[in-house]
Amino acid sequence: MRVLVLVSILAVSVMIPRGLAQAQQRPRGIRLADITWQQATDALRPETVVVIPLGAGSKEHGLHLKLGNDAILSDYLASRVLDASDVVVAPSLPYHFYPAFVEYPGSTSLTLDTARTLSVEAVSSLAQHGPRRFYVLNTGVSTIRALEPAARLLASQGILLTYTDLAGHLDRISAPLRQEEGGTHADEIETSMMLFIDPAAVDMRRAVKEYMPSPGPLQLTRRRGVPGTYSESGVWGDPTLATREKGRTIVDGLVAAILQDIEILRRATPPAPRPAMMPPSAPAGPPRTPQRPSGGGPTCTPGDERTIRGFADAFTFHWNNGDATNLSLLWSVDGDMVHPDGLTERGRETIRANRAALFMRQEYRGSKHPLTFGNVRCITADAAVVDGKWELRGVTDAGGKLLPVFEGLLTLVMGRGPTGWAIEAYRYTQKPAAAPMPTWLKRPGYPGGS
Repeated sequence: MRVLVLVSILAVSVMIPRGLAQAQQRPRGIRLADITWQQATDALRPETVVVIPLGAGSKEHGLHLKLGNDAILSDYLASRVLDASDVVVAPSLPYHFYPAFVEYPGSTSLTLDTARTLSVEAVSSLAQHGPRRFYVLNTGVSTIRALEPAARLLASQGILLTYTDLAGHLDRISAPLRQEEGGTHADEIETSMMLFIDPAAVDMRRAVKEYMPSPGPLQLTRRRGVPGTYSESGVWGDPTLATREKGRTIVDGLVAAILQDIEILRRATPPAPRPAMMPPSAPAGPPRTPQRPSGGGPTCTPGDERTIRGFADAFTFHWNNGDATNLSLLWSVDGDMVHPDGLTERGRETIRANRAALFMRQEYRGSKHPLTFGNVRCITADAAVVDGKWELRGVTDAGGKLLPVFEGLLTLVMGRGPTGWAIEAYRYTQKPAAAPMPTWLKRPGYPGGS
């Protein structure tokens, strides 16, 4: 009898900690789809961070990965975030802007305007019940071309929207592991991630290497001799180099970066809503021809000027967050930056790659780069010139010593295209400083480059 009692006591003592451990493993977050509208009333508070997973429900990923690859990835990442962070996870968005893959059967894509509107309306419909902070758990690259203007539109409503810089995060995390010469689609990195997340969804027997440098924004094609990057399989990279061990390291690093994004968003202050600009009432009568200023040139509408001035805040925000992708999206595809020594960074992708490398340098981590716009002058309805000043603070030398603040003047040429305003040309001067600005990058078109 004593033995039975002792065994029973031991059994209970073992079971209790196990139950407590299970309780501690309950998700910290809430899935919106799992609660009622009444419970949502309490969950959707002004301080709530709402996470919206974004992963293509059907998009080609070569012959070795499934069309639903991105949806699998976004669902997995959302589950990891749900376990670790006090957030509300909204239902996933399976359709968005993926123009590079539409030649391959089964691939879906929305137009840029539709993807932007979808993003805005999905956020706005939830924001009306309280939340002001939203994070799109983004598993795409081209999607940012719709998310960036969506964030600007939402900012005018007092809503702060940020999103995963997938390319930037993966560039940084995978750098020590990457063996392939190039590529970003169904490649070594993406395939490694899927080998870790869902190995049953990967058929390595059908993985093939297909890579050639892309002359501009990626546009894959199965037809030879036409514009775009040829890929018979739909791969852009070398998935044959993928391993589950690489995938574990990359996925864990990506989850950590996403959680950090969310905490930065949680601490950020949402923008103040901008009042709608109503045209002044006019007496009844025949239409009047608007009077131009005495200089004879067009003037910026209040909405255009607000949008253009918002670029200063956006530049500062993305730089301070080390977000190379979103920073580069302030430029047009062919926009450029000319440095005081005459060297030129030409094209959005060059600007992104240079900033991604720069943000990885210890000397620039924690740096702040505020822009202040002064005069904004529209020279046509779709072109404007901006004058202002810039500062760069928090840069250190190689030994970790804080360098003095760098500053100077800037002039931007802004252009309005199909997706809205963007920087076409960025020029700046630098005031003499007590110490030279460090330039370690060795990329063409950047100070110190070759």
